[in-house]
Amino acid sequence: MKRPPSRSASTSGSTQRLAATMGAFMGAAALMSLVAAPAGAAMSYTPIVFRQVSGTRPFIPVQLNGKRLLLMVHANAKLYVMTTHENAASLRLGVLGKTSNYGITDDGHVSTLGRTSATLASLRVGDREARDRKLSVFEIPQTPPTDGMLGMDWLRDQRVIVDYDAYRVGLPSAPVDAQAEDAKLIARGYISHKMIWDPDTKSYYVMGSVNGTPARLGVSTVGENALDSVFAGTASIALGPVVDQNGGPRGAVVDVRITKHPVSITLDGQPCLSAQAWAWDLYAYSSEARPVTPHQDGYLGADFMLANQAVIDFGTETLFVSKAQQ
Repeated sequence: MKRPPSRSASTSGSTQRLAATMGAFMGAAALMSLVAAPAGAAMSYTPIVFRQVSGTRPFIPVQLNGKRLLLMVHANAKLYVMTTHENAASLRLGVLGKTSNYGITDDGHVSTLGRTSATLASLRVGDREARDRKLSVFEIPQTPPTDGMLGMDWLRDQRVIVDYDAYRVGLPSAPVDAQAEDAKLIARGYISHKMIWDPDTKSYYVMGSVNGTPARLGVSTVGENALDSVFAGTASIALGPVVDQNGGPRGAVVDVRITKHPVSITLDGQPCLSAQAWAWDLYAYSSEARPVTPHQDGYLGADFMLANQAVIDFGTETLFVSKAQQ
């Protein structure tokens, strides 16, 4: 997570941010009632609310045990659904004990509450409901405050389609419905890129190139285009000065640099719209040992997806990139 803005802002500023957040939530909830398909329909759509929370991130309105929340759609999160201890306390889950030291209250400060989990009776998105799913509970220090997130386990289980062109997520009733949606994209001129599942990291990646250097790029749903700083050195990508710091979930803090110049990104021979990328040590951030091979060279984040009108189908494991902006 990137360091949140200073918490010394005035009370009136905090109130304005809260009002804006609630306004976005209520607007999304109202829109959801219009676009969500009726029960039994092939696809159920829910609108995305984009917010600047440590970069551009997609959020959708959901219900956890009937409680309305606005959760981030986060493909880098290795979990089904997550919320904070405060929200969990309102879900009538019983006594939750600490199981590990995980989650931070600020960059470099591990929360004393730690991490725990419980069984969530109901998770409703649009008109679709998942029952008896694992709820992870830990702290995330983001400003404005974030209710929680939907992770990779949810994206795969529900075969979710994240559409950065129509600003919505789609949940198909069956695999054939997702295949029909993919066919519509191809008919519109989109180019499909097969995503590869890594069972060790529990994430998807695509093979491409950055400034002509072959790269393994994680498929993310949040934030900016990110490069591993070690890869940037190998690819002779010039980095500028330190512009920020990222605080990892286990307490690590790493420097963040921005590339001096825009980088070019190509996927399967398709040139994509690119921009300046952010670079940091991806493995130090996660407090993980750097593997010799294979290793992640970077991530395609929400900035990339929006610029390229991308659609990510986690059911068919396909990333679609528009040719319209080329």
